[in-house]
Amino acid sequence: MTNRNKYAKRGLKTAYVSTIVGIVMVLFIVAVVSWFGLGLSHLKDSKIESFEIDLFFDESINDVELGLIEIEIEKKPYTHTANYRSSDEAWDIIKEEVGGDSTLSIIDNQNPINQSIIMTLEKEYFSEDSMQVIEKELFHEYSGSLLEISYPEEIFADYNKNLQRLVYFVLLIALMLLFIAIGMINNTIRLALFSKRFLIKTMQLVGATPRFIRRPFIWSAIGQGFISGLIASTMVLGFIVILEKYNPLFLEMTDMKLFLIVLAGIVAFGILITVTSTYLALRKYLRLKLDNLY
Repeated sequence: MTNRNKYAKRGLKTAYVSTIVGIVMVLFIVAVVSWFGLGLSHLKDSKIESFEIDLFFDESINDVELGLIEIEIEKKPYTHTANYRSSDEAWDIIKEEVGGDSTLSIIDNQNPINQSIIMTLEKEYFSEDSMQVIEKELFHEYSGSLLEISYPEEIFADYNKNLQRLVYFVLLIALMLLFIAIGMINNTIRLALFSKRFLIKTMQLVGATPRFIRRPFIWSAIGQGFISGLIASTMVLGFIVILEKYNPLFLEMTDMKLFLIVLAGIVAFGILITVTSTYLALRKYLRLKLDNLY
């Protein structure tokens, strides 16, 4: 009897561990795809909000006036940031990009760049139609002093079409994987409880109430979901650290707030699906007649 008890306990531990391993692998895949989708969306937003639009002003506008204009523009609902850039600062940037002081000889040491305010847009306003409205407003408000608004128009099409499509595609895959994960975890839990169907029915036959029978299984499911979620979250964290060593772009994709939400969501999802699957499987076995257990 002692050996039988040992084998039974060992079998239960093996089933418990195998169930957790199965759940961990599913949660890990869902977490990685979810992080990648949210990371792409975060990267898209951060790139949008760092894209510079040059507002060139006449040199007759002094620094004090431009400082006031900078504050006004920064308070606009469509403005993410607004910073003053002098003509000398702009020319230094061009020299670095083009190739040093040799370019000055081409234009007789004259600085052709006007002073400007560098504006970036909020992501909600990052579109060609919105930019056209913004241009009309700025030209009307600063008529006579605002000379030019400079930006490459094709940038709107590139960001709003190509990258957004990729974000939607990845999120669609994440959604599909979510449904697959629910099915796989549900089957894993059902198989684990299938081996205990006779124990469940025996408890029921000796007078145990459904609530009394469910309690240990539900607590076990909560533990399985919590442990699986923690392990999967740790694996995702390690996976991202490895990726970031090979390509710093993954570091830009990882917004800590979103990342923590993903990790918390994985733990919560693990607990929710294991508890729900356990409850539904128990309800099935509690309703089965003794002859149908075979």
